[in-house]
Amino acid sequence: MLLHFTKCEIRKGRYGKIVATTSQPPNDIYVLDEATKACLLAKEDESHKRMGHINFDNLVKISKKESVREMLKISKTSNTLCEACRHGKQTKCGFKTKEHFASHPLELIHTNLCGPMGTKGLDGELYFMLMVDDYIMMTVVSFLKKKYAAFECFKIYKELVKNETDLKIKCIRSDYGG
Repeated sequence: MLLHFTKCEIRKGRYGKIVATTSQPPNDIYVLDEATKACLLAKEDESHKRMGHINFDNLVKISKKESVREMLKISKTSNTLCEACRHGKQTKCGFKTKEHFASHPLELIHTNLCGPMGTKGLDGELYFMLMVDDYIMMTVVSFLKKKYAAFECFKIYKELVKNETDLKIKCIRSDYGG
């Protein structure tokens, strides 16, 4: 016996609210109709959805300027919640909190060597080296013509901060970029 379905419904829970529906297409590939999703901005008209879930304030401006033919007049409402917009703006959880904080200057220095860049610097530099003190967030940027000059650049930085603060660098953190 061959079963033939003419409609597909997706429900939340066994007997719950309908989340999405679709009717039988000619090629037996069901495409979900999002019309059943809660989009409160599109209750009176479909402008918000049809314009790619545009910001509601911009939608009101477009309506007032009559920039779109046959668009209904839209006024600002207090209930501007759209489920699709809310899901689209969700982001991943933030970064993990730092496990180690520097408690003194030069206790932890972050460094990164970047390049080669597509555009040369004023004196032909293709690389730059960044050094940031984790405690005071003092940042030093050095421009380099060749990658191998990074170690010399670091030695100069080390002597500079030692002469200025009478402290030594305790730890260097890099991305192991070579």
